[in-house]
Amino acid sequence: MVKKILSSVILVLGIFFVVKKVYKSSEHSNVKKINEIYYSGDYDKAKSELELHLQNYPESSESWAYLGLVHLELNDTVAAEKAYNKGYELDPKNDNVVVGLGVIQRMKGNYGKARDYYEKAIEINPKNPDAYSSLLVLEIKNKNYAKAVQLGEKAWKMKLADTRPGILGNLVIAYHFNNQFEERDKALAELEKMNYRDIEYTRMIISGLVDIDDFI
Repeated sequence: MVKKILSSVILVLGIFFVVKKVYKSSEHSNVKKINEIYYSGDYDKAKSELELHLQNYPESSESWAYLGLVHLELNDTVAAEKAYNKGYELDPKNDNVVVGLGVIQRMKGNYGKARDYYEKAIEINPKNPDAYSSLLVLEIKNKNYAKAVQLGEKAWKMKLADTRPGILGNLVIAYHFNNQFEERDKALAELEKMNYRDIEYTRMIISGLVDIDDFI
């Protein structure tokens, strides 16, 4: 059970989207309501609402990306991949979709393909913090901890990054493995202020209670 939860935690740390506000007013209103449901943690309801939303807006690549994220929260990688592929079919320049496809490949153990997706997302949008934070996870996997810190700090400094505490959660882990303990503790304290939902699992990772290689 712990392994399943922690696997999900590491996944979420690297792929926490905020839906772009590019909708017409009625569509944006629907997405705003779904955002509230999502952030409440009721992912089943968020999925149902998104599926209804997509009946009215089937050409919204961003909404398909959002559905992919919700499926990942529900540990349904098959459905998540289908949603991301649909979003990509509609708009191959949607950087959120591309990052999501990278996460799917990482979960399959296809790290080279995952990196290709993350780097493609950065080419599309050099200001996508989730792409850099996702690359951070790969660098931790490769024990390139200094590079992981560099990527995490870049992601955290980006606009809107403070709305996704999972990005800072990734950076905490990178600081830890790069022996930057003062920076780690400061970032961890910041996560506490933000009421980061997965902070206990982050502490388990940095305390050595679990092996990071088992979850990324």
